[in-house]
Amino acid sequence: MALTSKPLGHSDDSGFEFIQELLNGDPTAAINFDRLQKHPKFGYQIFELLLCAESQPRVTPWTSHPNKYWHKNSRKFISLFEAAKALDAQLYLVNYAKRGTKHEDEVRLIKVLEIDPSCGITKQESKNLSRSEFAEWFRNLNKECL
Repeated sequence: MALTSKPLGHSDDSGFEFIQELLNGDPTAAINFDRLQKHPKFGYQIFELLLCAESQPRVTPWTSHPNKYWHKNSRKFISLFEAAKALDAQLYLVNYAKRGTKHEDEVRLIKVLEIDPSCGITKQESKNLSRSEFAEWFRNLNKECL
């Protein structure tokens, strides 16, 4: 029996809101994966989507990098990398901007290979892509995982 899947419909923030309510302002010990998929050849792949807000005028998807704000958010990236290692997975970070903004056509794809918890990502493969180039790569990868 073949496994089936469906197209993405709508976002569901209700689970996030439920946990936020339960924690009642307490710091969280968890991280959320934006996307987890299993590739038939490469195994598990974890995607973390990193929005570059238009309100940050000097930061674009092509220039932003987690090492630049490591002091503020290192726990998230360390936890993602540890989860990737535990699953023998590839960890991808994807910098992007919302459609309709100045930098909407910039996407930076970072494959994290090594992290030093004290200073950040120390080994990576990185590409600056257009939105359509990234979409083509991502859709092909998604099809391979079905």
